[in-house]
Parts: sequence; C-alpha cells; structure tokens
Amino acid sequence: MSVFTVTALDKVFPGASPVRALDKIDLTIEAGEFVVLLGPSGCGKSTLLEILAGLQLPSAGEARFHDQPIAGPGGRGLGVVFQDASLMPWRTVAANVGLGLEIRGESKPRTQQIVDRHLELVGLTGFGSKYPHQISGGMKQRAGIARALVNDPEVLLMDEPFGAVDYITRIKLQEDLISIWEKHQKTIVFVTHDVGEAVFLADRIVLLSPRPGRIAETFAIDLPRPRRRGDLELLKQEARVYEALHALEAPSHAAA
Repeated sequence: MSVFTVTALDKVFPGASPVRALDKIDLTIEAGEFVVLLGPSGCGKSTLLEILAGLQLPSAGEARFHDQPIAGPGGRGLGVVFQDASLMPWRTVAANVGLGLEIRGESKPRTQQIVDRHLELVGLTGFGSKYPHQISGGMKQRAGIARALVNDPEVLLMDEPFGAVDYITRIKLQEDLISIWEKHQKTIVFVTHDVGEAVFLADRIVLLSPRPGRIAETFAIDLPRPRRRGDLELLKQEARVYEALHALEAPSHAAA
C-alpha cells in the first residue's frame, strides 16, 4: 500500500533570480519501507522531505499522503525529526518528549506512562528529569526521536538527524533506529548525504541529481538484516552508489 505518491513535482523558490530546487519528481513510498533520499548538498532532498511533511507546497505537480493531497502540516500520521533536536531549554527532557501529548490534552498519568516508555525505547531511562544543557548531543537527538514517536505516527520523516553528532554516537543511533523501525513497523523517509549511512539503513535509496534535483537513480538494497559494517556485500553496494554519484558530478566538472 502506498503511503506517499509524488507526481511530476516541481519546486521553485521565487525571487529576483528564481531557484528551481526540484524538477519532475515522481516517487512512490510503500508502507513499512525505509527510504533514504541521498544526494549532494543543495540537491533538494530536504525540500522534498519538507513537502512530504506539509511544511512547503510544490510549485507544480502534487504530493499525496494515503491518496489525499498534502496541503499543510498537522495530523498524527507524521512525525518529523530534524538535524537540530530543538529541545526547549526551560523544559526537562521528559517534558520536551511529552509536549505533543500535552498539547493533545492527554492526562498527566497517561502522558507520564507514554513518555517513560519512549524514553526507555531510545535509551534515555533515568534522564527524563534532566534539562537539555545537561545531556550530550546524541542524547538530545534521542529525545527528539522519542518526541516524534510518542504520538505513534505511521511515518517518520528524518532530515539528517545524525549529522551533528560524532561518528561513534552516529553508528549507535543508526543501529538503534533500525531496531525501533523493525519493532514498530514504521515507514521512514530519511535524508542524508552520507553513502555509508544510506546503504546501512535503507531498503531503497533515491539518488537526487545536483540542482535542480531530479531522481537520477534508485537502488534497492536487498541485503539481509542485521547488517554488518565492513561486510563485502555492503561495501559493493556502497561502491555502486559512489559510482553513480561520481557520474552525476562528472558533467559539472567537465563544464568547469
């Protein structure tokens, strides 16, 4: 069953010199898929994610969620995680995670129960009473993921959520995300410019060209899970993606 359907989608940012960010995007994302949007900086992958989230509207074409046009943000079907967790500094970790439940009007005992369960899920048991300045960058991202999950969204949209943390923390967060995905059967759309991260996480990689972003190639990563870093088949998949990336860059280098 299709969760997202994107058809002939364009995005142009107006101005004295209009910028065409996306051009003729056609994409279908199925329920339960882990899809990674990959491409060089400025290719429009974050813009596409924001359109799926309803945070931006296309200039032409359309994006649909369960066959309904995406006209704006809202609803419990989507959870969004950005590179910056953007925790409110005056609220504890637990209060940040439970913000959506509070806005929704859940009772305090019910909110506490749900928050505690999700703090455990992301490895933050015992840190609910801490404030954002008292925890590490990786812990902040875990809290951001928990905040997105407490409303039990069908879909997680993630925009380079691990880009600002150190490499060791990033590896652990990737592994934890896969565990959450496998356990809860979410659909995940994940933006990155890291080929290794994309191949480790994805069922399918959608490679976007340099601006204007077009779908240059799609890679099905048909490898068993759990995946092992350094595995020969994983490295072969990385090599395929790198080769396609280099081919995309070649025309611009030739023009220079």
